[in-house]
Amino acid sequence: MVRRLISGAAGQALTVGLVSFVLALIGIGGSDIGGDEAVSWWSSQLEWTSLARVLGHQDMNFGPYYAFQHVWTLVSTDVWWMRLPSATGAAVAAAGTAGLARYLFNAKAGWLAGLLLVVSLSWVAFAQEIRPYSWALALATLATWAFVRLCDRPAGRLTAVYLLLMLLLPLAHLFAGMVAGVHLLYALSRREFRLAGLAALGVLPSLAVAVIVSAQVKQVAQLGVPTPLAAVREWVGLNSAWWYVPVALLAAASLLLHRRLSVGTGRSRADVILFASWWILPPLLLWVATALITPVYAARYLLWTLPAIVIPAAGLLSGLMVRATGRVAVAVVVSGLIVAMIPAQVQVRSGSGHFWEPQSLANTIKSMRGPSDALVAPDYGVRFPVMYYLQDVGLPEPLVTVPAEEVGTFDPKVVAVQNEPAQLASFSRVWLLSRPGEIHRLPSGFCAQESWTSRFNVAALTLANRC
Repeated sequence: MVRRLISGAAGQALTVGLVSFVLALIGIGGSDIGGDEAVSWWSSQLEWTSLARVLGHQDMNFGPYYAFQHVWTLVSTDVWWMRLPSATGAAVAAAGTAGLARYLFNAKAGWLAGLLLVVSLSWVAFAQEIRPYSWALALATLATWAFVRLCDRPAGRLTAVYLLLMLLLPLAHLFAGMVAGVHLLYALSRREFRLAGLAALGVLPSLAVAVIVSAQVKQVAQLGVPTPLAAVREWVGLNSAWWYVPVALLAAASLLLHRRLSVGTGRSRADVILFASWWILPPLLLWVATALITPVYAARYLLWTLPAIVIPAAGLLSGLMVRATGRVAVAVVVSGLIVAMIPAQVQVRSGSGHFWEPQSLANTIKSMRGPSDALVAPDYGVRFPVMYYLQDVGLPEPLVTVPAEEVGTFDPKVVAVQNEPAQLASFSRVWLLSRPGEIHRLPSGFCAQESWTSRFNVAALTLANRC
């Protein structure tokens, strides 16, 4: 009975989705809140007018997500609860990947594609992050599945579904809208010119969002311009080289051997263009834009391209399972990948899964806090994670003349040096939270007494008394 339930396309996708969701929930509240996650939390706690003001100055691209979290966190601000929507998106992405693999190859490829995806480090990392990247992955995958089916058999209802997915896609993340270009190339390679027009129509929502947020390129200006090799290393490292290298080799072999693998499936060489453009062009385009226009390259922006490597690899493995020796070889490869990725999977779900454990610094402040202490934290990247764990303490920030949400940016407005004595008159100690290596001056009249450094040397905490 179970085999009958999961043997169909819908049953398989549902099973992969449910199992993936359970895997995403394992340790979902175990790791401390990360820097970007803390930005999501802080933004979601603003009043609607203050949130609109912040979005008008910075990070408008994540406006829909912050608005969603504003409502979602009315129930709870626990880390696991805020991460739950991302776990759901990751499960939908796994189900969509399995469904597209089954549609293009066979049922075995569907199971293998779902397995290969959830084993990757980036999948579980973004399944447990308070950001919308897993939903960008899910929507891009579902939209591609819908478009491939439209190319095989046009249908009005499916066309409406495709356009809806492409409308929602830039609301998850702008750069995921590039998948419309992949669809355009696929349709042109199949000489489906009417559907090429549909793909061109599908890119319009992303273009509209790009125009709206174009004035906020400063938000990603800190990324810098990596060398081509560094860009590749960043993307490979995000997924773990132990996973990426073997899966990439399998995917490349699948594309090269596509004619042999497609025998009896009715597929065409256009599938090679689909996966090659989905896999190769987005990181290349982002890097070129970074080098020539403005810094926009970050490996996390490319999470939505994972199915382009997973599905061809699964197709090749499923093709090898015709014979007994092939089944043994596939079992060895897949089990080897799982074993190799266990340490990384355990690490990302652990207390230091988001790298620097800001809760430890917050606990230091809580354990040593005096009655007239203040927090000085100019860098929001390290301030917000610690503030999350200090919600029940409420240390004032004396060097902020106007609250950050009223200014309309994440960064606090620091008062002039000559105004510091008046600002600090009622405080006997200050806690300075900063990044090691960056010069942050202690307020006038205070001397450092003790310092702590976070895990991986990401943040430094200094306690200063009056002197």
